[in-house]
Amino acid sequence: MTLLAEVQEVLERTYEPAGINLEECLINRKRCEELGHLAGFCDGDFGGRACTFLRQRGNALAIAIYYSPEVIEVLEREDPRRSISHHNIGFLIPFLEEITHGVHAALNFLRGANQIGGEQFACNLEVEGKIDIYYMLLRFCRLLTGEKTTLEVREWIRARLFKDEQFVYTKPTLVKRYTLAHRLAEKFICHAESLPPARRSVAIRSFCRLSLLGKARYLRRVK
Repeated sequence: MTLLAEVQEVLERTYEPAGINLEECLINRKRCEELGHLAGFCDGDFGGRACTFLRQRGNALAIAIYYSPEVIEVLEREDPRRSISHHNIGFLIPFLEEITHGVHAALNFLRGANQIGGEQFACNLEVEGKIDIYYMLLRFCRLLTGEKTTLEVREWIRARLFKDEQFVYTKPTLVKRYTLAHRLAEKFICHAESLPPARRSVAIRSFCRLSLLGKARYLRRVK
């Protein structure tokens, strides 16, 4: 099984089947540039390593995912199922991020969400992305060691996900989107980590179904 298919399978076991094969949604650089132009991207809005495009057409949702050759090359050479280190984690994070965006976009569409591609919808995807990436990275680490992850490993992962992030974009809306998603996701992870494993799984699934406003309200109620 490919890494992409394996990650999608884990996410769908966590939530629900998304009804789409994300491997069939991969696009090349040329198509990515075309879609980026249509979406109004500026040079500073696209990091270059990975990107997901969404478009709703009537009763259908189109998803396109781009990975740079560098991302594919690094993860093929240093497969995270064999090792995770500072050499490949910077490429693994955007790889996972686009998969979780695709899965959650599809799930929201199946649940009848409106305004696919709206700002609140996009921010909500970013929140879920951070949460899923954190727990996927923990899963890889557990599988590699055969043991529970240590506090040191968890702190290293959280540092790479949150402390290393920089909000440098040309559009103020993107700065606001990623700053808010960063704050909400980090607070939820702190909350979830304080729960017993069984309750944590329920909380992750329930949190996923909330709107962005619902997530903010939920987090105001927890310690």
